[in-house]
Amino acid sequence: MNAARHPGTQEAPSPRAEAILAAVMPVFGRYGFKKTSVDDLAAAAGLSKQGLYLHFASKEELFLQATRHYLDVGLALVDQALAREGAALQDRIVDAMDAWFGRHLVTYSPEALDVIAAGDQLAGDAVDGYKAGFRDRLARALRQSPGFIDRSTVTAEELAAVLFTFGLTWKEGRKSRAEFVAQMRLCVRACLPAPRKAARAAASKGVA
Repeated sequence: MNAARHPGTQEAPSPRAEAILAAVMPVFGRYGFKKTSVDDLAAAAGLSKQGLYLHFASKEELFLQATRHYLDVGLALVDQALAREGAALQDRIVDAMDAWFGRHLVTYSPEALDVIAAGDQLAGDAVDGYKAGFRDRLARALRQSPGFIDRSTVTAEELAAVLFTFGLTWKEGRKSRAEFVAQMRLCVRACLPAPRKAARAAASKGVA
């Protein structure tokens, strides 16, 4: 999958560097930023410590680039979910929320959430840009969906912000990804009622 790179980030990494970034992110997610050692990262990438330093100057640089790569892949998965042909808007929104938030539940352990603070500290502006990019994608999908404006009492941007806020609950408790998706589906159904096909069909036939 080609990651959807965020505007303003560095050029796409080489295939070898990309493989390293994909290999080390689960390690950060398992142990957290502080407890993850360079030896852990090198082992995950199939390299010696010296070999890892040939690609990345420090643990901080590796974490920064791994975080950006992880979020790039996340946006690409969101794009794929929202572009699914033939799927109802509700289903596409739920799939996009799962692609962005749900995957955190299988990447980060509850004991390793210092990666969130580390990401904000080392690359706060970039992370905020990715979050904004996700909300923009939700809003665009809502605006482009036939009938959304007619059925909704809020703007697409307002609803995207509400859904994003709910998505942040992935960090609360120890829910599974499946449990999170089930809760997200209820939220989307409440915020985005499906078209009343039966009512429209009855009206077209002149049924009172």
